Amino acid sequence: MRLLLPLLLLTIGAAPADHPRSYLLSIERIPLTAKASESIMAFSITTWGVQFRSVCHIPAGWRIKAGNSASPDGEIEGGGSQGVTWFQRGSPKELKGLALVTLHAPVQREDIGLPDNVIPATFKGTVTISTDDGDVRRELNYKNVTLVPARRCPSL
Repeated sequence: MRLLLPLLLLTIGAAPADHPRSYLLSIERIPLTAKASESIMAFSITTWGVQFRSVCHIPAGWRIKAGNSASPDGEIEGGGSQGVTWFQRGSPKELKGLALVTLHAPVQREDIGLPDNVIPATFKGTVTISTDDGDVRRELNYKNVTLVPARRCPSL
């Protein structure tokens, strides 16, 4: 009996965190240069192993689309309707807590494997930036996505 109790405690204490886990997804740290004339017009992020549960809010003047296929791939994208709705900050508060998602594995930072057998990155995409010289696209990846543990969308 003495041996069973320590073994039981070891088993309970050593249990890893179970997946899937739910998170509030935010889009942040979008690469804007120091020019005051740059604005975030739109973004599109493809996902792998992420299940979208809910869009928690939609920024004023924006359209947000999020969802999954029958396979593990999905997408979240959004765009502002006019220049006055575009964001001029790299971490706009309007994109904080944007969606409730469930992850089925740890975040995969980049694609791994050969061209015909790739494990995709969990998050990768682009952001469209309006500049004085025209529209440009810049890369988005796991560094631009913040995940905070949550069971539901926050109340507005």
